[in-house]
Amino acid sequence: MVRLYKYAVWMFVLVLFGCSSSKTNIKLENNLDVERADEPVVIGRAEVEKMAGVVVSDDMVPSVFLDGKALPSQVDDLDHDGKWDEFAFLYSFKPKEQVTLTIEYVKKSEMPTFKQRTNVRLGVGNKKDGFKGVDHAFSPKGFQGKPLRYQSESVAWENDKMAFRNYFDIRNAKDLFGKLTEDMILDNVGAKGNYHQLNDWGMDVLHVGASLGSGGLALCQNDSLYRLGSTDVFEFTLVSKGPVRSIFDLDYKGWHVENKDLEAKERITIWAGHYWFKSDITVKGANPESTLAVGIVTSYLKTPTSLEKIGHFVMGSTLDKQSENKDGLGMGILIPTNEFVKSANAPDATVYPLGSPEFVKNRYRKAVTETFYLTQKLSNQPSTHYFFAVWEEENKKWASHDTFKEMMKEESERIAHPIAITYNK
Repeated sequence: MVRLYKYAVWMFVLVLFGCSSSKTNIKLENNLDVERADEPVVIGRAEVEKMAGVVVSDDMVPSVFLDGKALPSQVDDLDHDGKWDEFAFLYSFKPKEQVTLTIEYVKKSEMPTFKQRTNVRLGVGNKKDGFKGVDHAFSPKGFQGKPLRYQSESVAWENDKMAFRNYFDIRNAKDLFGKLTEDMILDNVGAKGNYHQLNDWGMDVLHVGASLGSGGLALCQNDSLYRLGSTDVFEFTLVSKGPVRSIFDLDYKGWHVENKDLEAKERITIWAGHYWFKSDITVKGANPESTLAVGIVTSYLKTPTSLEKIGHFVMGSTLDKQSENKDGLGMGILIPTNEFVKSANAPDATVYPLGSPEFVKNRYRKAVTETFYLTQKLSNQPSTHYFFAVWEEENKKWASHDTFKEMMKEESERIAHPIAITYNK
C-alpha cells in the first residue's frame, strides 16, 4: 500500500512538472500615451515559474498567446549553464493599452517557429572555400585583418532595420551596413560581391578610418583616449540568436593602458523592430577617475553635433550627408543621465580615400581621430548605453536630423518606462 502511494505521488509529480497545460494569464500595461510597436517584454525564469505556480522540467519552455495565437518569443540562456534564464517576446501596444495574454508551457519540440528578425554572424574561412558561422572564436593576438579570415572582417549583428559590425582584429572599431530589406542579410554579406557598392540589400554606409566608428569604445584617462584595440585576448561568444532578440559577448584581456593591463567585457543586445542596439560594458583594473568613451565618426560631417539632456538620458547625435552613398546618415548615443560625464571631439585628421596607400598606412594607427564622443562612469556594475543609426536610403524621413532626434527621444521614454506586468493564475 505504501509503495502504491509513493507510485501515485511520483506520477503526480511527473504530470505536474512535465505537463504542457501549465498556463497563466498575465496583464501588460502600456503606461505611456504613445504607440509602442514591437515593444520588448522580458520576464525572468523564476518569475515565469512563480506565475505558473510550478517548476517545469528543462524540456519544457514557455510560449505566449493572444486569443489562442502564439506571439513571437524565445528563451535565452544568459550564463551558458544549459538552462534558460529569461523569456522574451514582442507585443505592439496602442497608447495606454492594457492587454491580457496567456503564458503556456510547451515542449521544446512543439515550440512554434517565427520569422527570424535578428541575427549574429561570425563567419570563419575565406572567399575561395567559403565561410562557416561559429558561436565562439578568438581573434589571434596582433591580427590586422589580413589575410582575410573572417567574413566581412568582423562580428556582425542585425535586425530588420539596420546592421552593424565590429572588426574582429586590432582595429576593433564599429561599422554600419545600411539595409534596404527586412530580411536577414549577414550570412551572405562579405562572402561574395562588394559591400562597398550599393546592392539590392543595401551597403556599407560608413567611413570609419581611424575613428571609433559607430559606437566604438575607448578609455578616457587624463584627457586622453585609449582605443579598445590591440589586446592580448579578443574573444567572441554567441549568447542567443532568435526571432525577437540576439545577444553576444566580446571579451578582452590584456588591454594595455599606460602601465596597467585592463580587462573588459561588452555584451551587445539587438531587438527586432528598432534602430538601436544596447551595450553593457564592464571594465576591470582602470583608475577610479577613468571613464568610458563611446564614439561617433565625424569624417564627413559638415553640420554641428548635437547634445541634449532628455529626462533619464543624455543624447548625443549627428546627421548629415555623411554616408558612403552620399546621402543622409544619422548616428546617436543614449547614456543614462546619472552615468554621463562629458562630451568632446577627437582631433580632425585627413580623410584618405578607401583603399588608397595612405588609407592602408593609417588604418591601424592607435590615435583616435575624427570622433564625437560621450563619456560615462565606470563602476563594478555594467555601464549601459544605446547606439542608434538610420539611413536616408532606407527611409526618406531620415534626411532630417530633427526627425531622427525625435525618434531617439521617443525611444528613450519607452526604455525608461518598461511595460508593467501583473498576473493571475
